Amino acid sequence: MKATTTANSTIDDDTSQEAIDQQAAEVGLGVIVAVTVLSGLWGAACLLSALAQHGIVRLAAGWLEAILGG
Repeated sequence: MKATTTANSTIDDDTSQEAIDQQAAEVGLGVIVAVTVLSGLWGAACLLSALAQHGIVRLAAGWLEAILGG
């Protein structure tokens, strides 16, 4: 009877460790997605701000100057 109890508890420990690992991976992925979304929103806010302040032509000219140098 003792051997069966030990074997069952080992299986339960492995299963619970796998569940913990899975939940940790999901939390990590959630954090990465949240940071990515915030970064994208910040970039969009900066783009809209530049558009509002300088207009599309000056924004495109500034972008080309930044990319090509000049």
